[in-house]
Amino acid sequence: MKYDILFYKSRKTSYCEKALKRKLSEIKFNSNRIIAQVTPMNLGETLCESLTLCNLVVIVGGFSKNDDENLLTVLSRALSSAGLTLNNIRKLKGAFVDGYIIKYNKQMILALPDNPSEIEFLLSETFLDYLKSV
Repeated sequence: MKYDILFYKSRKTSYCEKALKRKLSEIKFNSNRIIAQVTPMNLGETLCESLTLCNLVVIVGGFSKNDDENLLTVLSRALSSAGLTLNNIRKLKGAFVDGYIIKYNKQMILALPDNPSEIEFLLSETFLDYLKSV
């Protein structure tokens, strides 16, 4: 399966990219595109485009600020306008920072913190098995 990586207001991008690719290659997933965005509008446009190309889009970063541009706030607005509910969202319990998976039909958005060790932790063997099954 192909996936896009969207970096949103993130740090340590090359380390996060390596951790993500290492974990997802274990289940034969391959990256399609890697794009960095810094505004909610650009993130939304790129996310929509990515979802037309891939069934999995991974957003890395954007958790650190508590303002209108925080990733959770941006995704919350987008999901409510798309008619998705809490039934479409699962929290991934991290060691220090949680991640999220949003699933709708065959498409998924995986939101992860911009910390390579946290990415490694969140993408456990159990979670990778889940990804393979959907």
